[in-house]
Amino acid sequence: MKMRIALVSAALLAVSLLGAGSAGASDNVSSKLDYHAADAFIQAATGIPQTGAVAEAANGDKVRLSAKGTLNTASEKATGSGTFVHTSRTGAVLGFGSWKATGVESATIYPCGGAGLPDNACGGVVVLKVHVSGTSTSAGAIELDALLTIDCEINPPTPGVEGIKLEIPGRINFNTTKFSPGGLTVFLARSHP
Repeated sequence: MKMRIALVSAALLAVSLLGAGSAGASDNVSSKLDYHAADAFIQAATGIPQTGAVAEAANGDKVRLSAKGTLNTASEKATGSGTFVHTSRTGAVLGFGSWKATGVESATIYPCGGAGLPDNACGGVVVLKVHVSGTSTSAGAIELDALLTIDCEINPPTPGVEGIKLEIPGRINFNTTKFSPGGLTVFLARSHP
């Protein structure tokens, strides 16, 4: 737990040094945010290799993904995309491809900033509607709609696990987040226009 806090704090300090916009007061959260999960932005900001945020299904299958985009909690619109790899419990690749955000299913953003954190660095839990395009090693080309949950543990009301979950309704639910330093997440509030 202490390692995760140190990594996230380092990431957010680096984010503030890179000149991300400020949202202002920590309790006045903008409805417009950028989101990042295990992407090049976090890697550049922290120097920690981002190998992908990981979630596990009940059968032991895992999904590893990256995410980058924008969202608006008021209009429930989202942009952005990322890549994924689906592996079996033994590590065999079962599928891979990309995904694209199509909207916001739900969003809870925690107060931003705090001791040692930039004013625009926020935690929260956001569920994005996404469209998955990829290749299954058993079925070939796939096109599916799914729900991607991104959880950032900055100022949570109750502690959780930082990372992601991915549910493909009727197919598979990667509903157990597996925290790793290579799968950091952050929401960055943008200034009100």
